[in-house]
Amino acid sequence: MNNIHLEPLGNGVTGMKQNYDVIVVGGGPSGIGAAIGAARAGADVLLIEQYGFAGGMWTAGLVNPVFDHANKGGVLAEIIGRLQKEDVWGGFIDSCFQYEPMKWILDEMLAEAGVTPLYHTMFSEPVLDGDRVTGVVVENKDGRTLYAAKWVIDCTGDADVAARAGVPCVVGRPEDGKCQAMTLMFLLGNIEFMQGDCNELYGILQEALAQHPSDYEIPFTRPYVIQIPNARQAVVQLTHIRGKNVLSAEALTEAEIEGRRQVRDTVRLMKKHPLFKDVELLYTAPQIGVRDSRRIVGKYTLTAEDCAAGRQFEDGVTVATFGIDIHNPDNDDQTCLPVKPYEIPMRCMIPVNREGLLVSGRCISGDFAAQASYRVTGNCVALGEAAGRYAAERLGE
Repeated sequence: MNNIHLEPLGNGVTGMKQNYDVIVVGGGPSGIGAAIGAARAGADVLLIEQYGFAGGMWTAGLVNPVFDHANKGGVLAEIIGRLQKEDVWGGFIDSCFQYEPMKWILDEMLAEAGVTPLYHTMFSEPVLDGDRVTGVVVENKDGRTLYAAKWVIDCTGDADVAARAGVPCVVGRPEDGKCQAMTLMFLLGNIEFMQGDCNELYGILQEALAQHPSDYEIPFTRPYVIQIPNARQAVVQLTHIRGKNVLSAEALTEAEIEGRRQVRDTVRLMKKHPLFKDVELLYTAPQIGVRDSRRIVGKYTLTAEDCAAGRQFEDGVTVATFGIDIHNPDNDDQTCLPVKPYEIPMRCMIPVNREGLLVSGRCISGDFAAQASYRVTGNCVALGEAAGRYAAERLGE
């Protein structure tokens, strides 16, 4: 483990910037919740984000709708309220948003909370003082810089900070470590189509393929056209890329290329059907959608049995209701299992062996099937907000 320690700086670090109470790494739904939650609780917060905007899988991954939002208050309810005020909320199952307004709404909320965002910045390494995480090293246009903090919250989705800090992690399903299929979302213009059930689009594509035979295979038998509110646009959840190592840059590159190939072939087929003959491909998501990767080993590991039983916890921080939804790593199978409303305990975000570090979002401590329930963005915001408050309330410890 090659971690940068406070003295000496070393390893090409050009300097040490100011200290913060809390550093949040990753500006996606979980990171937004964590940064705003910590700042509103009185902490001085730095938010590190690799893209030039916040929102993560919402804005870089084009992920819609916002699942598991209906029973949530706090930051998530405020985001939705602002989207509604802008008249950019609704669409498919009345839970979708327009992408560009989401970006500026998040910018505004971060600024109002007093969060310092640092965009175009990649996390590189954690800073450790014994078993305590005391900061992070980042890389950007300024070079390689160390930022110190009393607490670091890992909202990378892949537990990148935790893994590099030596926190034990598990990956994928227990029998072979394989992760769920990835999906590259894509946005269509000149379309008004409110899809009903999961068989509707697949049937339309089958019909087009029967009339225009080719060697194209529909990658997923339960695709969705997801209509964006108050716009002649829809985002499509259809591409499926299986069998790739989600923690390998080389494999992710292959997945992105394969995803774009599937998009190209799918749009060509869609345009051959009368319902979609005039659609336009506006763009593909800048970031492929990764459903699962690392999960930390925390002080409590949430299980599928907890989800099915609707278990409650003394340290529960939010209630999740989204069913277990596993997109098979090997084939087109999809396992969908019901849950009872269950709580997610704070202990799932606390690593077993590091101080000063919290982990939020889909990479908290849970088993493979449980993660397939709590991974959706509504839960991630709520988890992040709880982590941010937890850190801010313990700054004096």
